[in-house]
Amino acid sequence: MHIIRLSIVLLSLLALTACGLGAAGVRPTISLYCDNFLIYKMCARDMDRDGIVDFVYFEESEEVFMWREGARADVPADMKFHQCAEVMDAELVATTNRVFFVDDETSYLERQDIRGGMMIKYITALPRVVACKLRADQARGENQS
Repeated sequence: MHIIRLSIVLLSLLALTACGLGAAGVRPTISLYCDNFLIYKMCARDMDRDGIVDFVYFEESEEVFMWREGARADVPADMKFHQCAEVMDAELVATTNRVFFVDDETSYLERQDIRGGMMIKYITALPRVVACKLRADQARGENQS
């Protein structure tokens, strides 16, 4: 009977440890990644260190402009949402997640692949963001007239 209980405890501990290591069995090396994209310095944040991005924000203003679906509540209360903020699509989430596992042994080519994938998705979103910003600016101008 003690052997069964001990086995159950050991299996439970093993399962909990495996859950903490993520799908690939590797822990994320960082939970905050900042880099220059286009003309902005942007940061990706993983609040619970599970290797899954929660939100991306402009470093200077600390305005969130993209968040993972279901993670909006994880954004700290002192951070604002950009007026044109939007939910990240699954492909961008998957690409952004990769930055949390970069370490000294990650090749330059791999780093550039991650950065390039993120850049393509940000550039793809740019027309929507610019249009949103123009509409907001126009609405503010009409309200002030």
